[in-house]
Amino acid sequence: MKCSLCPIRCGADRSSERGLCGAGGGMRVSAVVIHKGEEPPLVTGSGSGAIFFPGCPLKCPYCQNSQISHKNLGCDVSPDRLSSYMIEFQEMGCSNINLVTPTHYADELILSLDAAKSKGLVIPVVLNSSGYEDIKTLKMLSPHIDIYLMDMRYGSNEAGLFIGGIPDYWARAMDAVEFAWREKGPIKTDKTGRALSGLIVRHLLMPGMLSKPFSVLDFLACLSLKVPLSLLSQYNPRFYTGEIPEMKRAVTYEEYQAVLSRAIELGFETIYAQDIDSQESYAPDFTNFYPFGDGINLLMRDNMKLYEP
Repeated sequence: MKCSLCPIRCGADRSSERGLCGAGGGMRVSAVVIHKGEEPPLVTGSGSGAIFFPGCPLKCPYCQNSQISHKNLGCDVSPDRLSSYMIEFQEMGCSNINLVTPTHYADELILSLDAAKSKGLVIPVVLNSSGYEDIKTLKMLSPHIDIYLMDMRYGSNEAGLFIGGIPDYWARAMDAVEFAWREKGPIKTDKTGRALSGLIVRHLLMPGMLSKPFSVLDFLACLSLKVPLSLLSQYNPRFYTGEIPEMKRAVTYEEYQAVLSRAIELGFETIYAQDIDSQESYAPDFTNFYPFGDGINLLMRDNMKLYEP
């Protein structure tokens, strides 16, 4: 069957070849790790049970996860094995199952989540997305998803093409965020502050305002001021491999404050902010037993070797 899971719809027969995202047949996973670096409602308790999937159709030239998004570092994992890790996260007190850039494995994910539910999974499931999604695929996964954590990386198609080489990112991301908002609405939490359902939208500010952040804010404000906004300052120029001079520096305090002030002026009810020097705090090493400095990669604990296919 020709693959059409993402908006690129490369048409690869993944039983015998890899798609543009890098995924072939079966399912690969790069890390299964308790992650404490997400937004507060997602890490209350023991943290978020994060499962990182290799491959990505975007191949952004600044990706801090390029070891897995570009090089596809990971190992083969069956749906049943993955479901057992989900149950282990639940037993460890995690607030949720956090599926990071997973939609190119939608078919296998549905099998994994069905198996986990049959084993007693009750904690919420997070779809942690680049924002570049096909609505058909989101609808496939929707019955299994409680929380959407959506990127909006650029505020125009022109910015997406200039920075990332993707001509329709903005159009696709607007559709994806609108879909997630209609499905779940704002974040709902229990009395301890753990997120139960809802949508959070992230915007990674880029130097020189190249990502068109004010356009992102205006779109979200028109959608609803109840949309929780996570404004990220963690852009790290050491990962950048492109040729845009402005992208070879960090975001300044003045740039971040200007966007944060605009979000406050617009009246967003919930804004998650980062320190301006946060870029090194969110730079994982997926070759390490502890990719984020704490929290062991359970794949490595179980002697599963990560490799580039």
